[in-house]
Amino acid sequence: MEYEAVIGLETHVQLKTRTKMWCGCANKFGAEPNSNVCPVCLGFPGVLPVANAEALRLTALAGFLLNCEVVSFAKWDRKNYFYPDNPKNYQITQLDFPSTIAGHVDFELNGDTAKVRITRAHLEEDVGKSFHFDEYSGLDFNRAGVPLLEIVSEPDINSPDMAYEYLNALKKILEYGGVSDCDMEKGQVRCDVNVSVRPLGIGKLGAKIEIKNMNSFSGVRRALQHEIPRQIGVLQNGGVLVQETRRWDDDAGMTDSMRTKEDAHDYRYIPDPDLMPHTPAEEWLAHVKGCMVELPLTRKQRLMSEYQLPEGDAAVFVADSALADYFEETSKG
Repeated sequence: MEYEAVIGLETHVQLKTRTKMWCGCANKFGAEPNSNVCPVCLGFPGVLPVANAEALRLTALAGFLLNCEVVSFAKWDRKNYFYPDNPKNYQITQLDFPSTIAGHVDFELNGDTAKVRITRAHLEEDVGKSFHFDEYSGLDFNRAGVPLLEIVSEPDINSPDMAYEYLNALKKILEYGGVSDCDMEKGQVRCDVNVSVRPLGIGKLGAKIEIKNMNSFSGVRRALQHEIPRQIGVLQNGGVLVQETRRWDDDAGMTDSMRTKEDAHDYRYIPDPDLMPHTPAEEWLAHVKGCMVELPLTRKQRLMSEYQLPEGDAAVFVADSALADYFEETSKG
């Protein structure tokens, strides 16, 4: 029996803001641990969050760049869970009324154009970071409260290579638009992978396995190259797959089971009582949409057509927007 993979990706992108999502603390990588914190991002009793206007603008801009509908009503929810790096014991996010919905990303794959639909791109806050030493662990809350855009794809991806190319295209779009620097080494892009397998031609989805916190696109591809055959092997040997969360061990080249996968009700979502819904005016949305840039794939095709560039040369220019700008300025000069 032949099997096929069904893959969806949740990509978390730190937005390019000077300050955090709900307070005035600096959004700055590499600062002294716990130097960019305050009662708001540490979750002290009695404090009230204030939304970062630039983060709201960048979220709407990202929605337009990803061909999404940017809605006129979005609300905030509390995702409740207990973990050392989560100082409030809840995360402010968007559950049922996200800021943007129903988009898609077009990208090149094997000499053709592929499309992955976007379910939603919603705004939330990042958590702190844990550090583990020989005899103790440390927590740095500088990252807690940093604005984070979670971009959720439909399960339209069917191979490790397709996942890799989609992620690279998504990164390039967000960099072009000025939404994020997407610096992988600084942890500004992280990815959760949802993958299942099913008999070829069967519509029903198999058990969804989530691989958490992938911090490189090549790692995502390697994890899928391992996980898809692993799942197929379990089924071919008469086993049963269960919904679970797994961890990718890059050194060992394999995934390890972490826990049974949670459902939404496990987080006990509630509307955040401290935050009003975000209801952008049509004029504001039109202004944000007017800040859109030409998408990388569109620009590549235009450079090839307008300047008769070979595909390889056009790809080099598109990979560096400043270089492409310089080329066009000098060509018209």
